[in-house]
Amino acid sequence: MKRTAAGKPKQQTTITEMFNGKQKSASGKWSVDGSDLMVFTTHGVEARPKIASFDLDGTIITTKSGKVFPKDETDWVIMDPRITAKLKELHTAGEHKLVFFSNQNGIGKDHISPDAFKRKIEAIIEKLNVPIQVFLALSKNRYRKPCIGMFDYLQENCNDEQKISITDSFYVGDAAGRHKTKIRAKKDHSAADRLFASNVGLKFYTPEQFFFNQKEEEPWGPISFDPKEYISRHLSLLEPKDAPLASEEKEVIVLVGFPGSGKSTLAKMLAEKHGYVIVNRDTLGSWQKCVQEGRRALEKGNSVVVDNTNPDVESRERYIAMAQGAKVPCRCFVMNTDYNMAAHNIRYRLLKKAGSEISTMVLRMHSSKFNEPSLDEGFLSVSRANLIPTFANEEDKKLWTMYLTES
Repeated sequence: MKRTAAGKPKQQTTITEMFNGKQKSASGKWSVDGSDLMVFTTHGVEARPKIASFDLDGTIITTKSGKVFPKDETDWVIMDPRITAKLKELHTAGEHKLVFFSNQNGIGKDHISPDAFKRKIEAIIEKLNVPIQVFLALSKNRYRKPCIGMFDYLQENCNDEQKISITDSFYVGDAAGRHKTKIRAKKDHSAADRLFASNVGLKFYTPEQFFFNQKEEEPWGPISFDPKEYISRHLSLLEPKDAPLASEEKEVIVLVGFPGSGKSTLAKMLAEKHGYVIVNRDTLGSWQKCVQEGRRALEKGNSVVVDNTNPDVESRERYIAMAQGAKVPCRCFVMNTDYNMAAHNIRYRLLKKAGSEISTMVLRMHSSKFNEPSLDEGFLSVSRANLIPTFANEEDKKLWTMYLTES
């Protein structure tokens, strides 16, 4: 926080305060969608059905300091004179509208003030000296690439109702998921740009291909999780296929899997279709309360499903002991969902506002603690369970089958 001459804290201008409606500058007009998206439209921008779109950092500009992240709003330089020439060539041809799509989470996290970043963008556009429309995603929501919220916002609000021709448009970005090679000193930090283009349906180029005429495709991938490929498998709910979901006799089922692996969906199915009582640490607050609640349910004649991550022997033995104390069998269902699919599902739930954010640290912790369940622990059986996605509508299905994480 900055201080005035008198030593009192000077509050930075918030995004909402800075854009009370729309704000004009000498070179164009700023607008926002809440605190999640900033849009800058320079003078001379005209609607077009064809869009030539680009990432910003690592594609158009880099830091003057050589650091990965800029020191301040002035720490930038156009990466190569050929970039400026190519953009001017596109503008002169008059077929494409020039657009930047950039993730700028640092603004939303107050790493740089909105008004300082506003000055930076205006200076970059002035240096390029061509009309460009700039979209800046400030939060980890539907606007952040590889999600397509920025592109949708362009189509719906910023192209004068002209329908964009996807087949005649393209996107250029450096986050392409490329490997470290003899010509590349380090691997790309993510594949967000490539996956964003794929989600929209745009032709994709790296900066080297588009600006510098590199012919060869550099090795990249693999994609960490491909939702379209997954949903095409038509998997059975349980493996082996003949494993029963529910039992006619009273029992305990212990679920094992990452957050976001589909455990709660499976537990809900057991509860709604077969009358199982769900015990869940997120709801009850501790494993001790889960055991207490499970014992009560068993005493009342109900079967129990334990909807916790249960990665190791220690976490599972509590519920095996609970079942043994009630003299009922205990089965285990291990979710087949891996780390990357779980991260995808968590992102989907966040975008649907149907869940809270779970950090990658939590997912890594589960991986590090995980021990494959076995019959030796006291289970009657151990089966694998697949997440079978279901959707309320086609819009939800379309969202889930997009690439939602950045690699």
